[in-house]
Amino acid sequence: MINNIFKEKVLGGESVVGIFASLGSELAAEVLGSAKIDYTLIDMEHAPNDIRNVVNQMHAIKSVGGQYLVRIPVLDHIYAKRLLDAGATSIMFPQINTVDDAIKAVASVKYPPIGIRGIAGATRANDFGRETNYVEVADDVICVICQIESLEACKNVSEIAQVDGVDILFVGPGDLSADMGYIKNRKSTEVISKALEVLDVAKKYNKPCGIMVSSIQEAEEMLSKGFSVVAVTTDLVLLRNAADEIAKIKR
Repeated sequence: MINNIFKEKVLGGESVVGIFASLGSELAAEVLGSAKIDYTLIDMEHAPNDIRNVVNQMHAIKSVGGQYLVRIPVLDHIYAKRLLDAGATSIMFPQINTVDDAIKAVASVKYPPIGIRGIAGATRANDFGRETNYVEVADDVICVICQIESLEACKNVSEIAQVDGVDILFVGPGDLSADMGYIKNRKSTEVISKALEVLDVAKKYNKPCGIMVSSIQEAEEMLSKGFSVVAVTTDLVLLRNAADEIAKIKR
């Protein structure tokens, strides 16, 4: 039976913490899935992941009891459809700047007449056709996460938050800082202030709000401020940092 533990937790008021998977490695994804984190987000926007590779990582995570999300590389209903058919239940859409973008994101994951998702008879998502009521229940199970990561998006965030079917707003501080003129300084007071404005809007419309951070300390700070979906760096950065520490050993 199709379900979405991640969505149930977040919409139920729980806070969740996860990691971005950027290495494109099934084994790394399995390691993350076996940890006690709440989710692993498989990234297709800034990582060398194609759909087949992502599907393999999805199943590696699932095999050890983990929860996964997928960030597609661009607002495109074909990407969304193929990943949903492969079993994804939570899709993050980057660069959602306008109400129209948000409406398109929602439409891409919903079946007609609400949306434009195509119907396939036998897929991993519907247990290869055995789950005969999949079409009836899928719309309510799929989670839509809209990234707010530009000044335009911040200007339109109230309208974006009110789009029916948008489940979570997620601040992308990297792109937001660049758009604000603070590239390489996403922790600047101005950028954090703008992120908190997005959080305030999300709270106003009873939408969970997330953010990407680079450390455990920053994660705890953002959770204390009210962000309920926090991603703490990437598997690539964790590996790099560990390798750099080993490189410091005196010979």
